[in-house]
Amino acid sequence: MRRAYWLAGVGLALSLPALVLAQVEVPDCVTVRGEARWAAMGYNHVVVVQNGCASRARCQVSTNVNPEVVRLEVPARETREVVTFLESPASEFTPRVRCELAR
Repeated sequence: MRRAYWLAGVGLALSLPALVLAQVEVPDCVTVRGEARWAAMGYNHVVVVQNGCASRARCQVSTNVNPEVVRLEVPARETREVVTFLESPASEFTPRVRCELAR
């Protein structure tokens, strides 16, 4: 019986990364991460976009906590950050990012 629960847990753990990746549509050379940084009264939600591509990336950034889209341009081989929520009580959030490379 214990083994069945363990296997179910493994299956759930293996499916979780796919859920997170489904909310990020970026070229292979662009990486995205979310950071909840402690501030005076709560957490600042910061989305970090790192562009390892040879051309500029034009991105649309939002989160599950703040669905308002912020446009962000990241030059080739550079990193940019955008704060999507200030002093949130939530220490976790999910970035939602779409990026296209400039032609």
